[in-house]
Amino acid sequence: MSVIGIKEVVRRIKEENLITGLGGRDLSKPEGTGIDLRLGAVHEIIEGGAYIEADGSAGLGKRHGVKTEELYRLRDGDMQDELVVNPGDYYLVQTAETITVPLDLMPVIYTRGSLFRAGLLLLTSKSDPGYTGQLTFGLKNLGSFPMKLQLGARICNIVFHKIEGEVIGYRGQHQGGRVSHGEETQV
Repeated sequence: MSVIGIKEVVRRIKEENLITGLGGRDLSKPEGTGIDLRLGAVHEIIEGGAYIEADGSAGLGKRHGVKTEELYRLRDGDMQDELVVNPGDYYLVQTAETITVPLDLMPVIYTRGSLFRAGLLLLTSKSDPGYTGQLTFGLKNLGSFPMKLQLGARICNIVFHKIEGEVIGYRGQHQGGRVSHGEETQV
């Protein structure tokens, strides 16, 4: 697997809608090998009780997610809400952008350095080929001081790896950018 270059990423954004909803500068002045993604929504966990059951002789395991409430969403225009992340706070955050991952690519998401330099941990992952939707991450303040994040701020960088060989497209329950769910059987 190799990383695809920024010119190829931009071409695929323009021709294949690899990423939609990008901020102006991220497409017009990209740098490096990835594209910056912005804070688009903030969700608070309001009820716990999550569990993930193992698969067994009865079949696929069940799982139950946490219950969340959306606190903020990016709006059109310059006036945006600010999230104050106090020490120890944890939120689920979504990108403003939507990705549509073709079967020959696997994106990996990296935290922007400005976040961890301020004490914020952004829990990111890869995304699977075939996934479509906003990306959701965990955000925690590990520092000793409150930190403000304005909706629309760049929080992560997405890098695309080229896959060689056959893949099976994503078919999980978070397709479409779903943040939380009730009880269901894993797929």
